[in-house]
Amino acid sequence: MRSRAFNMAAPACLLAFGLFLFQPSASVAETTRPIKLAVFDMELDDFSAGGPLAGESPAETERLQRMNRLVRDLLARSGLFEIVDASNSSHPMAKDHWLRKCNGCEADAARELGADMSFMGFFRKISVMEQNLEFRIRDAKTGALVNVSQTDLRNETDESWSRALKFLIRYSLVEPELANRKNER
Repeated sequence: MRSRAFNMAAPACLLAFGLFLFQPSASVAETTRPIKLAVFDMELDDFSAGGPLAGESPAETERLQRMNRLVRDLLARSGLFEIVDASNSSHPMAKDHWLRKCNGCEADAARELGADMSFMGFFRKISVMEQNLEFRIRDAKTGALVNVSQTDLRNETDESWSRALKFLIRYSLVEPELANRKNER
């Protein structure tokens, strides 16, 4: 009976441990100031049949807005970043959601907003079933790429898009940065 109770409790313990790992340690967060990160709206790069002609659908626009809130929330909760909301940037490429095509101009826009770095992400839609998420982080002063991460995903749903965002932010950004800060101490 004891072993069965332990076996039933083990998944809950592992889940709690996993959630603990996603939170920054207090000592690491206290020793280094948060990075001022200008987070631009997520973009959709549609290569699907007819997609470029039809444009972004209302459902896609709503999903992108939900992903914007999620990405800002995840980055803020990490404790590593002070979020500079760049959704109202006056930069023309940011307004038109074309940062993915401007060869690093998001760094200029981030600098204008007083940020240390820029965060720009986009979903590339090949078809409804085949998609890719990429984000780029640049140093706002130099324009140098600091991080480029991407992952493939399947299906065009809130669940698939949010899973891809959570995965990339955690494993390609938050955990490596926490490890770097820990090693610097």
